[in-house]
Amino acid sequence: MNYVEWLRIRNCLRTVAIILAILVALAVVLRISVSRYMSPDAWITHMTLDPGTKVTHTVLPDGTKRMIIDDPVDQTHAVIDDYGRAGKHIVVTEPTKHAEHEHNNINVGSIHVTESQHGSVTTTVIDTNGAVPMLYYMALADVVALIVATILAAPLAREVDGHLEIALTKPCSRVRYALGAIGVDAAGIIAASLLTVIAFYLCQLLFESPSLDFSGVNSRAIAMGIAVPVAWYAMLCAATTWLRRGYVAVLGFAWPAALLLGLLTLIPPGNVVALFVHDIAWVLSRLDPLTYVSVATPNNNGSMSYADSNFPQRFAMQLVFIVVYGALAVWQWQRVEA
Repeated sequence: MNYVEWLRIRNCLRTVAIILAILVALAVVLRISVSRYMSPDAWITHMTLDPGTKVTHTVLPDGTKRMIIDDPVDQTHAVIDDYGRAGKHIVVTEPTKHAEHEHNNINVGSIHVTESQHGSVTTTVIDTNGAVPMLYYMALADVVALIVATILAAPLAREVDGHLEIALTKPCSRVRYALGAIGVDAAGIIAASLLTVIAFYLCQLLFESPSLDFSGVNSRAIAMGIAVPVAWYAMLCAATTWLRRGYVAVLGFAWPAALLLGLLTLIPPGNVVALFVHDIAWVLSRLDPLTYVSVATPNNNGSMSYADSNFPQRFAMQLVFIVVYGALAVWQWQRVEA
């Protein structure tokens, strides 16, 4: 009964797959172009080339290959433990060059860098095979999923546009047809997210063999990353069903309107007019699923966490939007007459 909607999903996913394939191809070109500069091995080799540097190779009892580099000129001491496929653990001790930061954490993909200062000595610890937070992948996937959700978010309005009489002759109830169309689109949105995750994992695989971290905040990011695009789709689906003759304008102005609404909520209530605009924008923004998305921030130890602790409430609001907006779309679809 939803053959046409499946065709839309197929065409949309095919376009997404082509774009992602182009990005992967560009990553391959980048990998080939900068292969000798973007690896810990190249950095270690560069250290050993300094004049006067002493390099010692040993094998630990557990089979770990250890390299010790001493540079008397720069007063740098480095210990590199090579665990094979498990990556390298590098500890570099050198004189302090910058006194502004006593502790610093940097995560670039699976490479985790921790820098700490103790008086005149700086110790830098580098792990080359750390787990990559899944929330990074979901942030990228959500961008693609929200675009796909915007493109697909008028299945019922498209049925009204020019061939409603034919649509109403289909041998199933309106509710069943509407729920089927919405379900098909939701599956397409999730599939677009999955394709994006796979594509960017392949891009990262060109440079390293990453392991993904699904624990803690990352599991929340996955749940929210699936719910938000579907809730956004449900909102636009309801809007296009109620404003079916102008559904193209609804989809075209959805993002500018959401961004403008978000900016208006930031207006400081300095006078009566500003206070009125701020309050109206704030109330309307509560109806937008994107309002309930929270950005993750790093802790002092370098791990990621949400800035607030009300994830259950925000996630519940996404589920409420899916149900309420979906119900409004189905209800209006039942009331449409040829």
